[in-house]
Amino acid sequence: MSVTGDITLDNLRRDHANRFVKAVISRGKGPDGNGPATVERYLKQVSPVITTAIREFELPITNPFIGVTIPNKSEGQRKPRASFSTAELRAIQEACRGKNDQRRWAIAMLSDTGARLAEVVGLRKSDVVLDDPVPHIVITGHPQRRLKTPASKRKVPLIGEALWAAQQGMQTAGDLLFPDFAPRQPDSPVNAASASAALNKWLKDNKLVREGQTIHSFRHTMRDRLRHVEAPKEVADAIGGWARQSVGDGYGDGYELAKLKEYMDKL
Repeated sequence: MSVTGDITLDNLRRDHANRFVKAVISRGKGPDGNGPATVERYLKQVSPVITTAIREFELPITNPFIGVTIPNKSEGQRKPRASFSTAELRAIQEACRGKNDQRRWAIAMLSDTGARLAEVVGLRKSDVVLDDPVPHIVITGHPQRRLKTPASKRKVPLIGEALWAAQQGMQTAGDLLFPDFAPRQPDSPVNAASASAALNKWLKDNKLVREGQTIHSFRHTMRDRLRHVEAPKEVADAIGGWARQSVGDGYGDGYELAKLKEYMDKL
């Protein structure tokens, strides 16, 4: 109300949306106020509510918050994360073998699965299947780790360093594969942000990354590696849990583990 005043929904106009954007920017603590990403996040929260109200009350207006201009949006966009070269990836994996502890096992798992960090640090021992013809992990939601999208639920073959990491983790105590990342409260989610900070610090301190590379770069790297072996897009999506782009992509049971492993063995 401090921005629009006490008006009815059908009197909302583009000017109100623009004033809202300016207000969000001005309330930031930094010298330039809130950045474009923060403004966009607020708009994504507000706009759907207005759209729903317009539809439900059958109002003859267009949502003025749709398509509103965000100043300096292009400047505020994140720089793309850099992938690892083959040599860089091998150097990290060798360093993990040398250190040989739970945090390094997690990095090794990331390096040869392309999974999200939260998915890996939230793995339970019951999610690891080593006695199958195709050893694999089962990524599924549970109280200690929610999934980002429906496509995130999947099975990923274990190869190379990821298989080694799983074998090491199965020897630890507790239900989690990597109990170092266990939350303080049993039913609380694992703290992926804390894990990210710790693992990124180790990579940086040991000069294993260059500018633009982070723990999330393993995910970008896996996508590149799959392209290099000419894996079909659907195979790459199935391995990485990337969201399906069309309705047709969601039909059927997807690829068998053996077929996914066939491509991963080429990496």
